[in-house]
Amino acid sequence: MIKIFFTIILVLSGVATQFLSAQTHPIIFATGQDRSSILEKIKHQQWASLSFNKIKATVDPYVNRHQADPKWIISKMSMYWKDGEHFTQCYLENLQWARGEGNAPVPTVRMPGMRVWNEYVNVPLADRISYNESGDMRAIRKTPSGDQIDLVPYKKSGHLIRQNNNEILTLAEKSAFIYWLSGDSRYAKFSADIFSTWLLGTYYMNPILDPGKSSGGPGGYAPGGTLGYYDYEQIHDDLQTHGAIIYDFLYDYLRDNEPKIIHVTGKSLREIAATVFRRFIDIGMVRGGKSGNWNINGWEMMMPSILVLDTDLSYADGHGRDYYLKYFTTTSTPYHNALPDILKDYDPVTGLWAESPGYALGTINSVLNMSLMIYKTGVNTIGENPMIQKAAMAIFPWLDARGNVVVFGDMRGGPGNFNSFERLLTYYYWRNDSLNASKVASALIKGISQGHYNRNATDIKGLCLNVPEIPESKDKIDYDRIAYSAAHRHLVLKNGDDIATGLMATLYGGFNKKQHLSPNGLAAQFYNDGWAMAPDASGYESYWTADYNYHQTATGSNTIIPGYSFGEIKINASEPYIDSLSFTNSKTVSDMVCFADVSAAEKRRVIALVRTSAKTGYYVDIFRSNQNSNDYLYHNLGDFFQIKDSLDFPLRLNAKPLNRVGEPGFAFFKNSKSAYYNGDFTACFKALSSEPTLSMDMHMKGEDGREIFATEAPYTTIIGAVTPNKINAAPGTTPMLLIRQNDKDGWQSPFVGVFEPYSKDPSIVKVSFPDSPPGMEIIKVDQLHASQYIIHSVDNLKKKTLSGNIDFQGCFGLVSLLDGHLDYLFLAKGKSLSFEGIEINAAEDISVCLTKTGKFLTYSSTGPFKLKIPTDRGFRTRIIQTVKVTQEEKEIQVPLIRSADRKSMSLTLPMGHKLMFRMM
Repeated sequence: MIKIFFTIILVLSGVATQFLSAQTHPIIFATGQDRSSILEKIKHQQWASLSFNKIKATVDPYVNRHQADPKWIISKMSMYWKDGEHFTQCYLENLQWARGEGNAPVPTVRMPGMRVWNEYVNVPLADRISYNESGDMRAIRKTPSGDQIDLVPYKKSGHLIRQNNNEILTLAEKSAFIYWLSGDSRYAKFSADIFSTWLLGTYYMNPILDPGKSSGGPGGYAPGGTLGYYDYEQIHDDLQTHGAIIYDFLYDYLRDNEPKIIHVTGKSLREIAATVFRRFIDIGMVRGGKSGNWNINGWEMMMPSILVLDTDLSYADGHGRDYYLKYFTTTSTPYHNALPDILKDYDPVTGLWAESPGYALGTINSVLNMSLMIYKTGVNTIGENPMIQKAAMAIFPWLDARGNVVVFGDMRGGPGNFNSFERLLTYYYWRNDSLNASKVASALIKGISQGHYNRNATDIKGLCLNVPEIPESKDKIDYDRIAYSAAHRHLVLKNGDDIATGLMATLYGGFNKKQHLSPNGLAAQFYNDGWAMAPDASGYESYWTADYNYHQTATGSNTIIPGYSFGEIKINASEPYIDSLSFTNSKTVSDMVCFADVSAAEKRRVIALVRTSAKTGYYVDIFRSNQNSNDYLYHNLGDFFQIKDSLDFPLRLNAKPLNRVGEPGFAFFKNSKSAYYNGDFTACFKALSSEPTLSMDMHMKGEDGREIFATEAPYTTIIGAVTPNKINAAPGTTPMLLIRQNDKDGWQSPFVGVFEPYSKDPSIVKVSFPDSPPGMEIIKVDQLHASQYIIHSVDNLKKKTLSGNIDFQGCFGLVSLLDGHLDYLFLAKGKSLSFEGIEINAAEDISVCLTKTGKFLTYSSTGPFKLKIPTDRGFRTRIIQTVKVTQEEKEIQVPLIRSADRKSMSLTLPMGHKLMFRMM
């Protein structure tokens, strides 16, 4: 009797321990206490109502069908359905599925057939093969010439298998969320049937083995390599993510309505779920990557699985939620860095991750997603980490006027992700931190006002976490005139942030396929109407497809080849100036001009933005290449492309193949035509199918010995949002101009061009190229009532007299005339610039802009300088300084010195911003 009593006590205490150590659900995105507030958001906030209704509309047709035909959705899952082949162990060979063995009592979940991507997408769910025993997938090409459906063999199916199961599990995830909110058991039944099929089919499968170690490790549970539990890359092991969220929202229903299919195991669903999720975690903890985006993406795959586990006391080995969680929050391992080490990888100057934009900006979104999930457990990982906010804010310098992220490296572009600001706003809302809440609210307000972000299309995560209303904010986020990330060798120049009138260009160096960056040469992009009209091509399907040799090399960029394709770059000069301790600079000496002068190995390139009115402007490109063989490549969006000679007649071109030894990307150019031509010419590109029509005119200086090619390059992108009306997107082509200059040094005879973007009529009447001394280039641009002389020199040691009565000593200069009279003088990194007797002279290199407005002269400068003026332009002796911060005016006395011959007077002016003095 005593023995029986103690046995009962031990059993009851075991049950009590299990009950006390069990996790309460849900926990990942919300808790039971959040249900009413989420329902309130859906009821009273339009964005939440619209978002919820879209989620529901996606799920309802399947849930309704499931009531009468519960086998239909299950039949569409990718499983090993064939009797006798419910494999429990699969093997890889050369990153392809090789074979399976064993036979489980139920169908097991099918492994993807290969690691490598392919060019296909699945047909709609209704058209997929039911109870597909072969794994061959019906699919449509991503770049089709028609609507042909192909049957793709299992071993060549790319990600089709995983994407199919992901889609079905996502439906179950949405349905589980709706059930949790509504209590409608129809949604629970639909989700539970899918989840239990997936869970049990995963439970009976051992981790895949790779005897040849093609994945970098042997597979199974052994450490090392890239394999996940159910994918070739642990960072794509996301079946667990959907499974964990379903389990979390459906937990109470599954506890009370345990699916009969589970009974074959002799264990409870809770035990099986723990086993499966811990397998995903245990494998993930020793696979993937210790640092870089692989580390963060790997953690994001595992985090929902970690959070749905019970406490450590629930498991004999003590490996519960808290055990695994510490390896993210505090303790790095040989295979994965924890958050403290992750944050060290963000650049302290820019806040950017040192990879291409998709990763540089995407990783912080992942960190914030995980941080808010973990916060629900009582652990604050944002805390005193200002780098998290800095990294989130780093998106703005890399956004164009339309809110698309700049494209370079293997980034494909598209809209920026504003969810980071939603997560931060929620965190500050939870912490009652109104100061920081205002900062991130201003980011969301800007994104919404400019059409970059739409709250009406959020997901389950957003419905649970986003605050009901974005608070008003007095903080303002202005655009920056220049942004430079040394880690990416990438410059952004802007003049205006308006879609219709803003000017924007990028200039960047290359990497040797490092950190998802590419050996693209010293490349540039020019914008029109908020679009990258002179784009960097990024339309390749995957790293393994042949077109990678075009899209991810210098051939797909606007650059000169051969020669420099990757390596360090040097900023010789820029205005605004950007120092090593800054990511951006908005303070400039000129509202009209900005430029950057960059060297890389044997190449040197100057890109300038010149505004000619509030609505018009142009780009300048001066590109030197210290070699005798040069191909200048220029891609531009459009469906019309014409080259005209110096007399404005179309240049006669003849068919001729375009190739270059050692450049495999040239094989992708089609229908090439060329002409030998040494004169100045104009190339006009028009996107006629866009609304409005967008044009870019290139005015190019001629040189002896040049051959001009017009060719069709591959499509620019596979993302519709990157080009206007999807022009030059897959499967189309992109017009490209190539200027070949052989047997002539590209340093002494550089490529010099002016590019004018416009939507209606051009403002430029004529572009000419006056004779210039060696090492210097002069461009004269004429509009109807204005003209500009643009000057660049690689040698600023001596003052030189140029055409147009201009004296110059510096790196970059511009003389602007309005109706033949001085409008402004702009000097950058120079000592001297004069026009018709008005002289700027400085002892040291400075940047200065002197503008004539009515009876006033206004200037901004980065250092003191002497101004000389003819005496027939008498001036007062007082200079009025406008202090922008307080809008108060101060008067400072500046001595006026007349020359001995009394033909001129001079005054030494202090460094300042927008100082002005009145003419008599």
